[in-house]
Amino acid sequence: MNRNYLNVGPIVLLLTMALSFSVNARLSAGGEIADTSHNQTSHPSAEQLSYIAQDRNNPIATRIDALQQLAQHPSQSALIAVARGLKDPSYEIREASVSATEPYQFAHRWRLLAPLMNDLVVDVRMAVARNLVVEYSEMNTLQKQQFESVFDEWIARLEQASDEESLISMALAYVHVERYSQARQFYFQLTDQSQHNVEAWIGIAETYRLEHNDFQALNVLQDALQANPQQPQLYYSKALTLVRLDRKPQAAKAMEKAATLAKTNAHYWYVNGILHEVFNPIAAQQSLQKAYDISRNPQHLYAVCDLKIRHADAGAKQCVLELKSLAPDDVRNALMRRIDHGDNDVVAY
Repeated sequence: MNRNYLNVGPIVLLLTMALSFSVNARLSAGGEIADTSHNQTSHPSAEQLSYIAQDRNNPIATRIDALQQLAQHPSQSALIAVARGLKDPSYEIREASVSATEPYQFAHRWRLLAPLMNDLVVDVRMAVARNLVVEYSEMNTLQKQQFESVFDEWIARLEQASDEESLISMALAYVHVERYSQARQFYFQLTDQSQHNVEAWIGIAETYRLEHNDFQALNVLQDALQANPQQPQLYYSKALTLVRLDRKPQAAKAMEKAATLAKTNAHYWYVNGILHEVFNPIAAQQSLQKAYDISRNPQHLYAVCDLKIRHADAGAKQCVLELKSLAPDDVRNALMRRIDHGDNDVVAY
């Protein structure tokens, strides 16, 4: 994906980091939960699941369940089981195996899935289209040409359904293949059906962002907010759009509205804190603290400590001490050195 839209100053990079931290935290939490669950309830190992998935004496449903679990535990043995499943006589196993390739790198998935673009069963071909469309930007010219026929077939089937889920799927599909005007057509169908379809409004704005047309994205979000004045997701999207347009005071105001409406969305309060620092450091600190109080995410507490240090807050050292059981020693020591050396420089945006 083209990242040129980030080139509008340090504050946008911080917002990108905020989003990255949020995603990484969720992934880390998910991994810890999965490991703990495995230890406590003795779920089958990846090796055991691989055997279950490959054993044709097992019921189809049992093998499919094993393949679905293998997608959560990528490994060499899992990849072997998935590769064999893609060649299984049962189309249901082939279809489940397509989904189970998702954790692996595009190059591996392409080699595994490309032959199934010509599978005799349409459900398998459609599963391949869903799986690979998200990697369209990674495809070379020859791969895109090969993918085109199965993509078109998938879109044709979605058009036949024409329900809300299908319209969203088509819009997202066209976003992935970088046909943004076609994506908007389907999103607009959804907003015509209901002005309260927030996902569709945000989708339209996103297509304009991808075309580097943030002015039009902002206009769309203004229209969306007229119909949905209490939807925090729209204010969040508006805030990021205003940041890209370098309208930081307005962005901070929109972000505060998003966080206030969402109430318990830690990420919103975190981004709100970042946006408010240059205008109101006290409000920024309170917002970052609220993010941590909600999430208990150490990265949010780190942000509180970092802000306190840069603003020479008397509570900076106590804040760092609170990180003792949450952050590595080198991280805390680095913060303490900044306190000792009087690092109270405020970041200039």
